[in-house]
Amino acid sequence: MTRGTIAFALATLVLASSCGISGLNFREDERLEITAPGDRAAVRLPLTVEWTVNDFNVTGPDGARRDDGGYFGIYVDRAPQPPNHRQAWLVRDDPECRRLPRCPDRAYLDSQYIYATDQTSFTIDRLPQPRSDAPRRREFHEVTIVLLNGAGERIGESAFLRQFEVTRDAF
Repeated sequence: MTRGTIAFALATLVLASSCGISGLNFREDERLEITAPGDRAAVRLPLTVEWTVNDFNVTGPDGARRDDGGYFGIYVDRAPQPPNHRQAWLVRDDPECRRLPRCPDRAYLDSQYIYATDQTSFTIDRLPQPRSDAPRRREFHEVTIVLLNGAGERIGESAFLRQFEVTRDAF
């Protein structure tokens, strides 16, 4: 192969692969701002996460598929579902859930640290426990908030994150 052939093949590959990123949002979404706790703040349970929202009509789960209205998905120490999917997508392959009738219901999702609310605050009562065999060290967790439309589907790719350090009482 000549250098020209190789260069042409590489250029074609790069141009063809760029088609796979269409539809991505490269603009920062500023509709939601987490106001508490502070980033990497030391906290105790229960912990209330608070945020403000702009240019988004909080309607709750009203069934409407609009990009400018709906409610909030909250995820503790886990990634949210992809755009245009409901929270149930996250447990679609969970064998425990498959055995339960009407799963995933709200209680099951809550048990997996997957929450939803139409409020601009949410209280976290419990967090995953650190492994008992792990050496004692600082315990960091992360909460992620995404916008859900009225049908419960994630709106776009925006995610709003806050990391915090939990101080637990010794047993």
